[in-house]
Amino acid sequence: MTTSPSIGQEFYKVREAWAKADADQHWKLAIWLVQYADIDIIDKFLEIERTAIGVFKEIFFRFDTPWTGDHEAWENALWQEYVSWFEPIPNSAYDVYGALKKDRLLKQDYHPDLTLTPCVQSIWKEILRFKSYITGLEDIGCCIYFPPLRSDSPDAGDWYADVLKKGLPAGIRLVTIDVVTNPRVTLSQKILTEHVKLLQPKLDMVAAIKNEMDKGGGNSDSVGIDARFRKQIRTVMDCTTQQDAGILDHEVAVLLDLCKKMGGATQAVAGMMIAAQAYFMIREQNKSAAYADKAIGQSRQLMDADDPAGYPTWKSCVMIKAAILVGKKKRKQAIALYEELAHTAAGKGDAFMIMEGYRLCGHLYYELSQLNIAFENLLLALTGGSYLDLEVRRQSTFLHAASMAVHLCEKIRGPEDLKILQEQLQELLGDDWATLLQSEGLDKATVRRKSSLFEFN
Repeated sequence: MTTSPSIGQEFYKVREAWAKADADQHWKLAIWLVQYADIDIIDKFLEIERTAIGVFKEIFFRFDTPWTGDHEAWENALWQEYVSWFEPIPNSAYDVYGALKKDRLLKQDYHPDLTLTPCVQSIWKEILRFKSYITGLEDIGCCIYFPPLRSDSPDAGDWYADVLKKGLPAGIRLVTIDVVTNPRVTLSQKILTEHVKLLQPKLDMVAAIKNEMDKGGGNSDSVGIDARFRKQIRTVMDCTTQQDAGILDHEVAVLLDLCKKMGGATQAVAGMMIAAQAYFMIREQNKSAAYADKAIGQSRQLMDADDPAGYPTWKSCVMIKAAILVGKKKRKQAIALYEELAHTAAGKGDAFMIMEGYRLCGHLYYELSQLNIAFENLLLALTGGSYLDLEVRRQSTFLHAASMAVHLCEKIRGPEDLKILQEQLQELLGDDWATLLQSEGLDKATVRRKSSLFEFN
């Protein structure tokens, strides 16, 4: 009989894997090579080891400076991050260095040697010097944790190979996490054999999380109904992979029956929204539209009553209904919905949906060959997106709106307007805005949609 995994069991698998690696003193770099879903549990394990409740002797340090692909610039930034650890912190609760001094664990004051070359070799040297000043840690090693790279980051294998080639001093080891399906730390077999420890525990975090969410699902009290409701949501969404309307009809009926038993308007609207999304995913457009219409009407009533659940449900269902209209080539009706979405989002201070509403209007007006009004809507989208954080703008559909706006400005406006737009994009995205838009793919932003992606067959 197999036992359903729990989050606790998966955590201890991670800890056991590290215990085996920790006993091996030969490696200098440990790489957790796992599935994407397993990253978080390993990151949490390493974070715990940075604290006083960690069970392993090594002292764990973490660097968060994003990898850029430029070795020298990155090491310079890592050095600056290290130096910042010892700058004064307003909140003493987060001042580890201050706590060490307060508890008289420092043999003498420590300050980073700013005359050193800003590189990782200097960091290793300074970490070991700092550690030597802490009472009781003289013979304890250090493990430096570099978090996993983003899937679109440049491969960092060359940097790790260079660091290993130059050598790490005794007492310093490195650890990172890589995704087995899209590795970002590619190393030669020679380096892997001589310096690297690969950790590949058999984890199943997806099942563990589902089991955690299912706890209490068999009870008959109000808490049990709530748990069964959450479980039934997953059951409904799992049905979408089967593309079987009959099975989905049954599971949706069970879901809506649970909504009635829970007795709240919020749950009833949530059930209809989930039904709309599920039918949309299996291309049952009429059923999806029917549930979306009901959910839009009832969530609007919740909004009018200042129920906090009203707006999130309403905007989700509006997006579903508008997508269905687009699929049926009813672009003007879809535009009306997207405009309503943008106007309502403005009243709610939802910058992202302001941007999305106007961006989608701009695309649809472009498809209708109404280029001037398309351009105006895209400018409104950029205005809405300007209230988002810089990193969100640089990694979201803001880039789509920007690409389309530049394309249309070149097409229908003069060079003065184009210059103003480019200056605004430089301010909103940074000096590399043109490179960002180019990598985003201008052709993807401006071509008409493929029917296979946006229309029902």
